[in-house]
Amino acid sequence: MGRAIFVIALALLSAPSHGGPVAAQFSSGYGGVTWGTPLDSLVGVLPGGEHHFSTSPGERVYIVRNDDPLFGVPRQGMSVAYHMGKGNVVEYIGIAVPYERRDQLLGVLLSLFGPYTRTAVNQGTAAIYSWPIDNGIAMAMKASANPTNGILEFGVARWSSAAKSVKAK
Repeated sequence: MGRAIFVIALALLSAPSHGGPVAAQFSSGYGGVTWGTPLDSLVGVLPGGEHHFSTSPGERVYIVRNDDPLFGVPRQGMSVAYHMGKGNVVEYIGIAVPYERRDQLLGVLLSLFGPYTRTAVNQGTAAIYSWPIDNGIAMAMKASANPTNGILEFGVARWSSAAKSVKAK
């Protein structure tokens, strides 16, 4: 029995390590910001953002206005949030998308990256769609359950303790 559990655990742990489209798209970061960029460098490259406390391991986030489409999905009036890990470096990037674009974004993500492998409901307030971890890169879409004042975020992270804590939210 113990051996069967060990084999199942090994299979589950090794499954997300394949190289695929998620890693190809995000292995160096997003939008010219690489994983591990120090906060001071980030502010230098993207000045004018807002500094906030965060629940990420680095306990802070830097939010920048950004209207650039995400995979062709319009994002007027939106932002990108750069969450800091320990050492004040970028480990998680959250890209805000208008809630009314939820189905469009999910359709694009499915066509580009294949089916999500997990759906979770966060305390009944949001649905989280997660794709397999790909060469150390985690990716998810989080949508509030209630469309009134709805929130939609696409998130990508370098898989580490920071990504694990963000995924658990």
